[in-house]
Amino acid sequence: MVNYYEILGVSNDASLAEVKAAFRTLAKVYHPDKNPNEKELFARILKAYETLSDPALKSTYDYKLNYFLAQVKTDVTAAEKKSEKTWRFDEKELKRRQYYNDYIKKHSAKNEVTADIEKKVNYNEFKYIMLATPIAVLLFLLIMKLSTPKPIKHQPLNHTLKSQGVNTFNK
Repeated sequence: MVNYYEILGVSNDASLAEVKAAFRTLAKVYHPDKNPNEKELFARILKAYETLSDPALKSTYDYKLNYFLAQVKTDVTAAEKKSEKTWRFDEKELKRRQYYNDYIKKHSAKNEVTADIEKKVNYNEFKYIMLATPIAVLLFLLIMKLSTPKPIKHQPLNHTLKSQGVNTFNK
């Protein structure tokens, strides 16, 4: 988190008058009209002044800053405590750990051997695709042929009338 107090060069309990005085001093030095290379720095100084000169923004900022500093402090102390920890194991624990390390090494070696065997078996997938595609097309055509109804043969009209006993006259 950006510490606006450090940007202005004042203490965390600085009054409004001290903040204004620090801003004016820094503005004379870093204003873009006098120092065009430091526009970003002047923007940070201006943001710090705007935040610390408004009482509502200042109280909110102070709360967030104190929370952030407390978090950093607890993280540092936790890291110091963690780095100070030394681990000690008795002989029984060391034997148990050695057993599991050996077990893991033994089984990982087996997995490597099976992985090498699997790599050696080379399935040419393209060959299977080239074989399966025509078979699939043939099966599709067979199913389509079997599923279509057979065409009905129409008998000539004269023949059907004779079979019904109707006399037709041929001229």
